[in-house]
Amino acid sequence: MNFDKLRILLVCNLGASTGVMVAKMREVAANSEKLKNIDIKIDARPAGDIKEYLPDYDVVLVGPQIKHRFAELKELCDKYNKPIDVIDTKDYGMVNGANILKTAIVLKVKSERK
Repeated sequence: MNFDKLRILLVCNLGASTGVMVAKMREVAANSEKLKNIDIKIDARPAGDIKEYLPDYDVVLVGPQIKHRFAELKELCDKYNKPIDVIDTKDYGMVNGANILKTAIVLKVKSERK
């Protein structure tokens, strides 16, 4: 990984349902030997407020409960040149912070290769 910081924005309906996921992802990041030298910030916000927060983040992950809004959110993210993906439903349901963090890292790495 050729970056020293990573800003991850999780978006959902109200920003509350992803709070548990954010905590789990932060825990995984804090305990990872591979990520110890990377400044990682992970937040959850309501999708309706994304324009307000988007410039401050490197990648955006959409909660599966609002994947029906993905095209709209992707269009906005494209304007800001921010990679976006939908969180895997199984990972979300199992609160698999490690897999979701990995998804964010892969998005960041791919976006820097462009």
